[in-house]
Amino acid sequence: MEYKVEDDKIILTNADTFTPEGVLTSGQVFRFGRENGTWWVISGDNRAEISEIAPQNYIINTENPNFFVKYFDFDTNYDMILSRLKKFEVLGPALDYGRGVRLLRQPLFEVIVSFIISANNNIPRIQGSVNKIAEKFGEKRPWGYSFPNVERLAEASVEDFTRFGCGYRAPYLVDTISRLSTTTLLEDLPKMDTAEARKTLLTLKGVGPKVADCILLFGLGKYDVFPVDTWIDKVYHEDFHGTETCRNRIADYFVSTFGTDSGYCQQYLFYYKRKNITLI
Repeated sequence: MEYKVEDDKIILTNADTFTPEGVLTSGQVFRFGRENGTWWVISGDNRAEISEIAPQNYIINTENPNFFVKYFDFDTNYDMILSRLKKFEVLGPALDYGRGVRLLRQPLFEVIVSFIISANNNIPRIQGSVNKIAEKFGEKRPWGYSFPNVERLAEASVEDFTRFGCGYRAPYLVDTISRLSTTTLLEDLPKMDTAEARKTLLTLKGVGPKVADCILLFGLGKYDVFPVDTWIDKVYHEDFHGTETCRNRIADYFVSTFGTDSGYCQQYLFYYKRKNITLI
């Protein structure tokens, strides 16, 4: 894959390891959609629109192309990652089906809030809650609303989050956002190794092991983790024929198998297992 930045756009050519659907519907981001064949995504205070102009050729229109070069991780060679993973025969179908999946590099605060909301939830409801938060506390832009920063969202109450459909997670969000706004955790977490960051994340209200691993993977770029949800549980038992029932031990099994490529494997397997689900 090759890319170049021109003014307010990114031009992708030979993009065989990128598809908007693969990236945006793989469970790692919630502010996205598709209109008239064009995909869009909002992250923080940035929006991009992705149009396919020919097979494996795309134009990404955005006011901040450098943000989205990093966001879509265009400087990482996914051919090398896929080549490493092909030695695991069991991954073959998932790698072929999800070749266009990439791990996004997202703003940490937005990931923390989004994945606390994601606990025991479904994607349409998560999307609704996250969008309502942006509409109430974000900045109005020509294209919609930005995601609020930690100081702004610290003004939200339990009642606000309840109205946004966050349910029992509302008090957890208030507690965690208050802590993040009054400490240096958002600056400290990226400096920690995986074990220390996980231990710290687990002290936040609303963050259990699966949510912590999602934050580590999608917000901190820690690839030696393997979030386990219902779909990965099915992968473990149906495709890997495992016998463990504890999801923490299932995660440990996958990490011991795939090492520092665990996060990539998780996304390919998650996307493949859900291949018959239509989100857009």
